[in-house]
Amino acid sequence: MDWLISVITITSMELIARKHWYGWGLGLINQGFWGYFMIYEKQAYGLAPICIILTWRYSVAMMRWKKEVTA
Repeated sequence: MDWLISVITITSMELIARKHWYGWGLGLINQGFWGYFMIYEKQAYGLAPICIILTWRYSVAMMRWKKEVTA
């Protein structure tokens, strides 16, 4: 599962770099996978703060970019 999450992360960053707002959406979905991976697969609770912060950033950025595209 860690390989899949890594590929999704790289893909979302590439989409963001190419100025596609849905790259933020893919990153947001990916945070759910990271959360599952950290808690249930590896029990790496120390990574929870970064997962929470990135979820918030992906959400805010996605809404901002979507608003700019539709405006």
